[in-house]
Amino acid sequence: MLQIIFLLCLAIQVESYYFRPPVVAFTALASSNTIPARAVVKYAHVVTNLGRAYQPRTGIFTVPYRGLYSVSCSLMSNPYNEIHLDLVKNGKQISSIFSASRTYPQSSQTMYLFLRRGDRVWMQSNDNHKTKLYAGKYNVFSGALISML
Repeated sequence: MLQIIFLLCLAIQVESYYFRPPVVAFTALASSNTIPARAVVKYAHVVTNLGRAYQPRTGIFTVPYRGLYSVSCSLMSNPYNEIHLDLVKNGKQISSIFSASRTYPQSSQTMYLFLRRGDRVWMQSNDNHKTKLYAGKYNVFSGALISML
């Protein structure tokens, strides 16, 4: 009986040792200061892209695993214009972020989202005209898998 318990405990330890949950995390900075009207913002300067789920050419994060994700963004407009950006999931607005003109205000937000494999998440301009960001290092888009569900 003790041998069976020992073998079960050993099997559990071996399984937990070999099973590593996937790591998904990205952080990217805006590389262009100009955002066309209603366009997806392309954060092309990639700092981290573990799991390669973020595509800098399109600005879209495609969810590789069902789970709870943290998604964050920060925004600073050029002082000559204001900017409204939407956090979008599969074509539907989830939230908005705003930066006013004439000053150097910075806005940021973090959301925890339940996402399914294949969901697509991005930041998109909500303005009907071309706008300008202040500088790439102040305009960040990032996300990370917290837990598979």
